[in-house]
Amino acid sequence: MGTTRSVQPVTSCAFCGGPMPPPSATGRPAVFCSGTCRKAAHEARRTGAPGAFEVKVVERVVVESHDLASCVTRVIASPAACRRVLQALTALVADGTLGTDPKWRPTQEAAQGLVAVLTAPPGRVPPRRT
Repeated sequence: MGTTRSVQPVTSCAFCGGPMPPPSATGRPAVFCSGTCRKAAHEARRTGAPGAFEVKVVERVVVESHDLASCVTRVIASPAACRRVLQALTALVADGTLGTDPKWRPTQEAAQGLVAVLTAPPGRVPPRRT
C-alpha cells in the first residue's frame, strides 16, 4: 500500500480570522489574508500590544493511503514514469540485484515476458505467463 502526502493550506487569517485567498502555486503558504492584516499583526507584535501574538507557520501534512493498483495505473499513464521504472530495473540488473535476490524472481520473469513481446515478429505475440 502506498501513501500520498498533501499539505493542507491555511484556511483562516491568523490576524482577523477571515477567509484566506486561494493559495499561490509557488512560495511560502500565506498566513494572513491581506497585506493590511500582515502589517497590522507586525505592528501589534512590534508595539507589544495586548493580544499581540507570535506567528508560527506550521504545515499540516495529511498522509492518504492508496492501493498498489492505483500506483500502477498512474505509472502506466505516464511515459516518463514508465521510462524511469525501466531505467531503475535496468540499474538493478546491472548491479546484480535482480539476479541474486529471490524476491526479484517474479519481476525478472515479467521483464523476460516484456522482452519476448517486444522482440516477437509483428502479429505473433508469445503466450502470456501467469
